[in-house]
Amino acid sequence: MSSRYQHLYQQLREAINLGHYQPGQRLPASRVLAKEQGVSRNTVVRAYEMLVSEGYLTSHIGDGMRVSHDLPHQPWLPTPHIPASTTEPVWSDYGQRLNQISQASPRDFEQWFAQADIGIDFQYGQVTMGETMALQWRRLAAKWSRLQSEAYGDPQGLPALREALAAHLSTYRGCRSHADNMMIGSSAQQLFTVLLNIALGPNDTVVIEEPWYQRFKDLLVLNHIHTISVPVDNEGLCLNTLHERTIAQGIVPKLIYVTPSHQFPAGVVMSLQRRLALLDWCAQHECWVIEDDYVSEFRYSGPPIDALQSLDQHGRVLYLGTTSKAICPSLRIAYGLLPTPWIPKVKLAIQISHRHASWMEQHMLAECISEGIYVSHIRRQRRRYESQRSLLVEQLLKHFGDDIEIQGESAGLHILVWFKHYTRQQQAPLLQALAQQGVAVYPIDYLYTQASTQLGLLMGYATLEHAQIIEGVDILQKTLKHF
Repeated sequence: MSSRYQHLYQQLREAINLGHYQPGQRLPASRVLAKEQGVSRNTVVRAYEMLVSEGYLTSHIGDGMRVSHDLPHQPWLPTPHIPASTTEPVWSDYGQRLNQISQASPRDFEQWFAQADIGIDFQYGQVTMGETMALQWRRLAAKWSRLQSEAYGDPQGLPALREALAAHLSTYRGCRSHADNMMIGSSAQQLFTVLLNIALGPNDTVVIEEPWYQRFKDLLVLNHIHTISVPVDNEGLCLNTLHERTIAQGIVPKLIYVTPSHQFPAGVVMSLQRRLALLDWCAQHECWVIEDDYVSEFRYSGPPIDALQSLDQHGRVLYLGTTSKAICPSLRIAYGLLPTPWIPKVKLAIQISHRHASWMEQHMLAECISEGIYVSHIRRQRRRYESQRSLLVEQLLKHFGDDIEIQGESAGLHILVWFKHYTRQQQAPLLQALAQQGVAVYPIDYLYTQASTQLGLLMGYATLEHAQIIEGVDILQKTLKHF
């Protein structure tokens, strides 16, 4: 038996045993398979003959070779399934904290929605690209797919993109920006991870807003970083409470995480007075600030408010933004505008652990910004989302009137609705009842240390058509009548 014949014979036998060829299925003709495998036809014929003799194949004149319906039983042969194991590895501290995270905030509603046929999803944080932008994006993809470099790129990010973003942030967010201070990452979450890893240890303290952004809090838990939550009011982070829970207790936080443009998830826009006071407080106590400029592009009422970074006189603000909400979540490009001392360490950390974000998409985004396509897209989407937001608020007020309180309607991609005559205890059966009718709305209670007794729901609108918004609110109102 030649090595080629033996190899082909064993390859075909294993494919049959693994189920890649089903009983009764015809195999390729010997001449076809010989050409595909780069062997002589005699080699294929001999392999087929051996498989026939062992009962794997049947041969009939004019019908070719087919897999036998009565395959030989050989329990020692491999199966297509990974063997079951009841033995887990000895998890590291990090691995054990992953278990803690999954158990700390159970999200039963996600299972209910996954099992239901959801047709009207008030999902927050989801966006639509829009037909015009989709056409432009395909054009850019076609162009840059032909111009790809075979070399690795700069871990700090494509220079052209850093230049374009620095100019954009200066013009539209008032930032003090320069390309040398820009860092490009694959997501805001990736950049958060790098910043935490290079600057914080287990004994350090980070302050977060309450209600909080769950994924940032998860990173703190994974890194075993002490966390203090401070509530937000209608002007943003409550500085008196911040002082009471930190300095007054002998704790000096190393970092504060805020979402001043549209607090997630409450939707509060931090006032100018509060922003200045926060920066003064951080300068006094040598504390850094991560400014997550969450959906700052979509503001619907009042004058534009510049980024917190634009007011920073002491270089304490680490500004982060992302294209996930501006264009689409699948575009994995985020950016950081960082004080100069941070750049070398962040650049090296990304080079070692992540290398860099997609080079082709960085080229595409740089051209998109430089040609004005990005700004035009934001304006179109702002008009679209404002129309959807206005309709959602209108329908909620029409059905519930003074029985609800709406927060966050001036900006962003979702609103927070408080139902004055319903309690949090009614939340689970309500969400299940809505899911059975094809409607998904989202709870907020798990984002608080001590949640309100009042029923609060997050309702996104960016991906819904007007008819869906009208029908969804109508179903919500009729369902609540039964509680």
